[in-house]
Amino acid sequence: MTGEKPAIGYHNRRNGDIMRRFVVRGALGAAATAFLLIATSAPANAVNVPESRNLLDPPSCESPSGSSFRFSFRYNSNLSGAWKNLGYAHANFAATDIGVGDPFDYPLEFCSGTGNGAGQGIKNNAASARNRHSSYSGRVYYNSWWQGAYNNFLPGTGGNLTSTYNNNASFQWL
Repeated sequence: MTGEKPAIGYHNRRNGDIMRRFVVRGALGAAATAFLLIATSAPANAVNVPESRNLLDPPSCESPSGSSFRFSFRYNSNLSGAWKNLGYAHANFAATDIGVGDPFDYPLEFCSGTGNGAGQGIKNNAASARNRHSSYSGRVYYNSWWQGAYNNFLPGTGGNLTSTYNNNASFQWL
């Protein structure tokens, strides 16, 4: 029987086994790919690095005149009292997400040891502000996520908040 072709039934069964293996391997490969895409994509509450820098980086509490963060909030009118420097836009002063898996949102607070109002949350507590940036205007909003009434501070200006006096919730550069 050497040199003879195998019976047709045998040939089809063998091809069926091969096809079944390809289908199973393809399905397993697709499932593994889908799992990797889901497992490695960023979660919805991924850290907002610039906002976390406003909360944690040393320039946020250095003396405003020497800080590399160019926008300062002050607790009292006339640029006095405790301060907090911001270098980045901030959508909600009451909640800063600092890391994936961290269940807490941390409020921005006036820096400790910097005067009247130290340790108080910035949201709805700032009375004045100064923009020390040379190129960008800073805007302080009444509501979180850059909504509602606002005060603009042109480069190099500062003063009392008017539309957002003790009612301030977010900040962005323009």
